[in-house]
Amino acid sequence: MNNISYLIKQGIASVWKNRFMSFASLCILTVSLLLVGLSALVMLDCGIILDSVSDKNEISVYMEDGADIEHIKDVLNSNTLVESISYISPEEGLAEMMEQYKEQSSLFESLPYNPVPPTYMVTINDLDKIDTAVEQFSAIEGVYKVNAPMDFAGFIRDIRTTFTVIGIVLIAALGTVSIIIISNTTRLSVFARRKEISIMRIVGATNAFIKTPFFVEGMFIGLLSGVFSWLLTKFIYEGLFSVFSENLGMWSALGMSSILQFSDFCWYALAAYCVAGAFLGAIGTVFSTGKYLKV
Repeated sequence: MNNISYLIKQGIASVWKNRFMSFASLCILTVSLLLVGLSALVMLDCGIILDSVSDKNEISVYMEDGADIEHIKDVLNSNTLVESISYISPEEGLAEMMEQYKEQSSLFESLPYNPVPPTYMVTINDLDKIDTAVEQFSAIEGVYKVNAPMDFAGFIRDIRTTFTVIGIVLIAALGTVSIIIISNTTRLSVFARRKEISIMRIVGATNAFIKTPFFVEGMFIGLLSGVFSWLLTKFIYEGLFSVFSENLGMWSALGMSSILQFSDFCWYALAAYCVAGAFLGAIGTVFSTGKYLKV
């Protein structure tokens, strides 16, 4: 137990003793974690924005004159693809058209009858199945036309797929580059103490005894890097979020009003940063000592 306490103290003390290399490792690891973390958050928010935009996508179900509106409502509600429905009466539909085309309102007033049919606005829960939804809605008795923005749905699907692929590739690339940079930086730190390692090996110290302080040192630096990365992420993310919040009306149309606030995931982000930093710092340091354990 005393040996473990000693090795832990030695590892933490080495951080200050070799402060210049420790500071270099800290900076590299912090920047690496920050890049990967921000990339992951950007991809998460992009997914939320796309989902928000797709949720606003509605299918118009136009009914025939004299159709059983309640029956059609029951059939729509029983459909597993339906998220929500809202009814627009002919009077409400005509009023919306007159509001939309105010300059031609006199034309609507002179019409001998109301040309707007009773309509259900249906939001589905899976945009990828919009073709199936249109086919099923069209088959309902009393429905004469179904209008769906198929081009918009295809565009959203393509954008989501593209963002997913880019996100995976970007995070994988940044993660790989980060590991390489961290490994090289750690090797420099261990190389600066190669004589110390060799002397300890010569006097009979076991590999575990030699590696443990480096393991603790790397983990400690990794934890600090995780905390610093989290603080920088908080500063950057909240700064960008405040910019969007000041112009919320403009961004709401793009679905950006639904992006996460930092408080929604701050503790999860801190835990992820610290775990990733501690793991990379500890493992990278231990692997780097192997070369100098052979005397």
